[in-house]
Order: sequence, then structure tokens, then C-alpha cells
Amino acid sequence: MPDLYAMTVPVFIRAFKNLDHVLAKAEDSGIAEEELFGARLIADMLPLAKQVQIASDTARFAAVRLGQAEPSAMADEETTLAQLRERVAKTITYLEAVDPAGFAGRETAEVILKLPKTELTFTGQSYTTDFALPNFFFHVTMAYALMRMKGVSLGKMDFLAGGNPVA
Repeated sequence: MPDLYAMTVPVFIRAFKNLDHVLAKAEDSGIAEEELFGARLIADMLPLAKQVQIASDTARFAAVRLGQAEPSAMADEETTLAQLRERVAKTITYLEAVDPAGFAGRETAEVILKLPKTELTFTGQSYTTDFALPNFFFHVTMAYALMRMKGVSLGKMDFLAGGNPVA
């Protein structure tokens, strides 16, 4: 059986550390925060801040749904890159405190995701592989792409390794 903790929490933490690096580069880029915050690939797409917020929510909700961790509410009130970085840091701190034991045996547990117009039912494993991880990486990737589109000097290694060489 897969180790749901190993498949999620350490993966989320690593990606958030890389996202923090990317956000730091955006802060140092000289590009106006309003321009970055309003960035969208297309009109009906959510802007940069919402991409970061949803990535944070996805990771925290996965810890709750899979690992039975205590919920941690975060208001979506960020208006600066520094505040987005604070949210990323708070999310990392939350994830680092999650007890791996809570994930034990949850591969077949029922996970119900209530959306505005529907309800989706998963097993712990299918929620991880079919929803939580893809949704998380969609939003992290969109945040990276929006910053790059607006001119932040980013490359693939910024996304994959936070600017650090991969071992």
C-alpha cells in the first residue's frame, strides 16, 4: 500500500519552499505588485494570489481529509507578495506539524469532497492521486506561469528546486 503521508506532506512542503523562492524573485523583480496580482492567462482564470491561496488550501485540506489533522483556517486576504510568502510559510509550518500516524490505513477511507454544485467521493488513495496532488500542482504551476508571463526571471529549476541544484 502507498504511504499517503510520504506522497503528500513532504511533496507539498518541498513545492511550497520552491514557490516561496519564486515569490521572492517576484518581489525582487521590480514588477509592480498590482500587475502581478492581477495576472491571468485568460479573463475567466483566477489571478495569482488566488492560485497561491488555493494551493495552500489544497495542501491543508489534504492533511485534514487524509491525515485527520486539525483544520487550520486561513482568510484569503493577501494583497502583497510579502503576505503571500507569509501564507506559504504558515502553510509549511502547519504541514510540518502534521502527525504522519494520522495517515496510517487511510488508503481505503472514504473521502467526500463537497463542491458548490456536486459532491465527489474518493478513497484516500484516489483522492491523493486523482484530486489533491493534481489540483495542488495545477495551482502552483499557474502561479509560476503567471509570474513568468509578467516578466519575473524564472526558469525550470526555480520551479523544481527553488534555485538550488537537484541532488
